Amino acid sequence: MCHLMKVRNLIRAIYQMMRLAWRAQPLCFVGLSILEALNGLFPLANAWLIKIIFDLLIQIMEEEVVGLFPQKLVFPLISMAAIGLVSQMNVPLTRALRAELGRRLTLKIQLSVYNKLTAFQGLDPFENVQLYDTITLASQNAQYGPIQVLNVCMTLFQGLVTLIGFLGILITFNPLLATIVVLAMLPQLYAQLRLSGQRFGVAYLNTPRERRLAYCSAILSRIEFAKEIRLFNLATYFLEQFRSISTSIHQTQRRYEVNELRWQVGLSALSSAIAVGAFVSVVFAAFGGRLSLGDVTLYLSAVAVVQATLATAFFEIAGLYEGVLFFRRYTDLLALPQPLFLADPCHPISPLRTGITLRNVSFRYSAEHPWVLRSVNLCIPVGQCVALVGANGAGKTTLVKLLTRLYDPTEGQVLWDESDIRTFDPSALRQRCGVIFQDFVRYDLTVQENIGLGDVTRLTELGQVQAAAVQAGVHAAIERLGQGYETVLSRWLVDEGGGADLSGGEWQKIALARMFMRDAELLILDEPTAALDAQAEHALYQQFVQLKTGRTSLLISHRFSTVRMADAIAVLEDGQITEYGSHDELLAQGGAYARLYALQAAPYQGFAEP
Repeated sequence: MCHLMKVRNLIRAIYQMMRLAWRAQPLCFVGLSILEALNGLFPLANAWLIKIIFDLLIQIMEEEVVGLFPQKLVFPLISMAAIGLVSQMNVPLTRALRAELGRRLTLKIQLSVYNKLTAFQGLDPFENVQLYDTITLASQNAQYGPIQVLNVCMTLFQGLVTLIGFLGILITFNPLLATIVVLAMLPQLYAQLRLSGQRFGVAYLNTPRERRLAYCSAILSRIEFAKEIRLFNLATYFLEQFRSISTSIHQTQRRYEVNELRWQVGLSALSSAIAVGAFVSVVFAAFGGRLSLGDVTLYLSAVAVVQATLATAFFEIAGLYEGVLFFRRYTDLLALPQPLFLADPCHPISPLRTGITLRNVSFRYSAEHPWVLRSVNLCIPVGQCVALVGANGAGKTTLVKLLTRLYDPTEGQVLWDESDIRTFDPSALRQRCGVIFQDFVRYDLTVQENIGLGDVTRLTELGQVQAAAVQAGVHAAIERLGQGYETVLSRWLVDEGGGADLSGGEWQKIALARMFMRDAELLILDEPTAALDAQAEHALYQQFVQLKTGRTSLLISHRFSTVRMADAIAVLEDGQITEYGSHDELLAQGGAYARLYALQAAPYQGFAEP
């Protein structure tokens, strides 16, 4: 029953892959199928023509016809020439159609993979190791699998056409011999299926290792790591890591290859023994007068072709089985559920009237993880700025992820006015938010693109991009670059001598400008001045005072000079809001905020100019 289910799943997967190929390019698929059928018939036609020619030659020699070219040979020879010409023409044409269909199919599956990944409204799939392995294997399959599976299926189709013809010839000569030849090849099928399963196991086992290997390779070769690698003399350590991981990968591959070699040697010996037996049988039949010389060539060709075709077919079936195993990762990826609840229909989002409220919000990443937030109650009144302070790991960034629906609360609600944000379309909600995270992305694109990505609908509007840059205080620095807003902020995606890089503070201003591109109702700034010097921080502070006027905003910062500008301050400790009030009120309470403020102010107290 189990084997029957495997066969059924294999057939279903093949059908799905062939349907994908058909949808990718129907004309190429049909044309390739016709050409492969012809390629499968050519060996059979050639074998028959050779038999006819040999028989005619024997007949001519027996008739002792000398001096004149025998007319009987004209048609077979012309036919062989025509078949040879057409088969040679088919080779480049088949290759071209395979390549075109492979490109179309690869693109189609790659787009479906990335469409699926970008359709995840939450972050959970990207932080789950097992799902990440599925994503990795599916992405690899999307790049290499379609062409492999397509080529396998077409080769099998061609081989099947050839096999049917030659097997029929062999059966007419000696049904027992035909049966022995076929049965002797069954161990080859078993071995190939077994080995293909092991190949998939090797790939699955090596996937996490290859990910670590790629990371080590990046550390050893990318500019982001180059300074620390040299300053801390880390090259030897990471080279050893690279060598160790590579050795582990190679050992796994080597064990598989040794096992494969044992099978192949044994099966080759069995195949040779069957071929010798068939040859002896045909020769004895010829000496007994039961076969002509043409028959001998035909039957020997039939034995060789049946063996070779079956061996190739079994190898391709094993490759197909391996492709199906990888294809399952692709279908598993497409079947992954949406990590967030999506209302159907989604409620429209009205302009914010009263504010954002977190009501008894608790969150943890899974039942096995500890609570990150626990029973958080917080209000961000409309038009006001609330600052959030707390130690690293207190849950501040997690709270931001809940506000923007990158995750949903495990318990409790996040309300937009009186509406639970889970009733909104996540994309529509995020369009109302302008956010900059502490770990913002530095895109290896032009300055204009880096800023304009804050609102892709206005990315090409240079005036809007420049206005956002002015607000962030980075316009002057951009103007000093070689190509201004067209400068690529990368050293490795441009030609030699092109591109530029920015300081950490300038990059943070670029990220702020990206946020300013969006005319958002809710502004969220997670450590917006972390990489800025005192002067740049003061300038940004003045700009933000103007920007936040009339807007609802959440400000996360460790710098109390920045926090003091907020209308209210919330202190987050161990996943809970422990204090809430203005700067002066919290100082008067003498709690955690006052203690943190005193620690930060202490180095400056009593300081005097010399």
